[in-house]
Amino acid sequence: MESLELRIFREVAYEKSVSRAAEKMGYVQSNVTAHIHNLEEELGTELFIRHSKGVSLTDDGKQLLSYADQVISLLDNAKNSFIKSLPTLRIGATQTLSAHRLPLWLSVFKKQYPQVNLSVFTDTQINLIQSVADGDLDCAFVNSEFNHPRLESVFSFQEELVFITPQNMKVGDIPYQPIVVTNICGCPYRNLLETWVIRNTNRQPDIIQYDTVEGIIKAVSLGMGISLLPQNVLPEASGIQTFPAKDIGSLNVQLLTSKNLNNPTVNSFIDMIQNHSDY
Repeated sequence: MESLELRIFREVAYEKSVSRAAEKMGYVQSNVTAHIHNLEEELGTELFIRHSKGVSLTDDGKQLLSYADQVISLLDNAKNSFIKSLPTLRIGATQTLSAHRLPLWLSVFKKQYPQVNLSVFTDTQINLIQSVADGDLDCAFVNSEFNHPRLESVFSFQEELVFITPQNMKVGDIPYQPIVVTNICGCPYRNLLETWVIRNTNRQPDIIQYDTVEGIIKAVSLGMGISLLPQNVLPEASGIQTFPAKDIGSLNVQLLTSKNLNNPTVNSFIDMIQNHSDY
């Protein structure tokens, strides 16, 4: 008695049809019928009653189904116990970082470690920090200061910031335009831009909010206002121009992990980004 024959028998028993069982298992009907016939020959009994609506179990068939359920369950459990689960790297990032630099790093990492599953989560700075502290994330990129007793910074880099404006706008007109920013609480780009406008104009700017980087860039290209973003997230898009944000400078981005973390997958990721920090 082979395990395949038991699986076919069980499928026919639950489907109450040879044709439906064959279709579900991807076999031709004659193959399923042959396996059932072999099983009945080996056991010396009929397992099914054939009728116009399909098949139904005999008393011996019902007894065998009980055994088949137990045997197949044991076989599946035994197989699963030898399957080693693949490691997963859970990374948190802001929308801006996950839009450009992070995919480049993950592409390199996946080529070096194809056996590792990757999961990227985007959220606010506060939630990312807390998720690492709670163990829901292995690491997270943040561009705000943090002070948490269980976390440490293991890598950092500078993001060069630029003003983005509609085409043909003059530098002197930038501070007086509406600002197009994210609606995410605590976004450092929004905070820096608002502060810069107030410092240069002594007034609160008009604000237009979008929930994606793509939406912000599109709104600027349509002449709705100006924004502040990292240089490397900007596509080759028509309708916008950029100016160095010299008065604002760059923004420090850090990779946070739990202190004294002993996770080979995370350590491999840190080594990789340190070797490709120019992305």
